[in-house]
Amino acid sequence: MNAEKEFVLRPFDASEISRLQKLATAVKVDLSRSGLAVREAGEEPDRHTAPGGLVIDLDQVDDEVGGLWLIWELHPVVRQSVREAVQQGRTSDPVIQASVDVHERTAEAIVCMLNALGYGAERSDDSHRPFAVRVLTGPC
Repeated sequence: MNAEKEFVLRPFDASEISRLQKLATAVKVDLSRSGLAVREAGEEPDRHTAPGGLVIDLDQVDDEVGGLWLIWELHPVVRQSVREAVQQGRTSDPVIQASVDVHERTAEAIVCMLNALGYGAERSDDSHRPFAVRVLTGPC
C-alpha cells in the first residue's frame, strides 16, 4: 500500500462552472459600464503597454479557493518599479508600500462597487491572492 496520499484536483461540476461563467460575464459588463478597465485572465494584453486594470480569474477547481476572483493590476511602469525594488532588496522603498496600499484600497472599493450593484463579494483571505476580491453571487 502506498503511504503517500494522492492529491487530486477536482473541477466544479458543469452546472457550477456554467454559473460562474455567467457571473463572470455579468461582472465584466457591470464593472466595465462603471468605468473600470476589465479583462479576463486569458485576455493577455501587452504587459508593457497595458494600463493595468481589473482581471477576472475563474478558478474552476472545487476547493476552498475555487470560484470567481477579481485581481487589480497596476500600470506596468509601477509593476516594474515594485519588481526592481524587491529584486534589489529595497524592501522599505516607498513604491512597495504605495503598491500595497493601492491594492488594499482598490479591493475595498471593488467590493463596495459590487455590493452597490447587487453582487455578493468579499476580500480574499487567501495568501495566494492577498489583494483579490471573490465574487460569490450575482444581483438578485
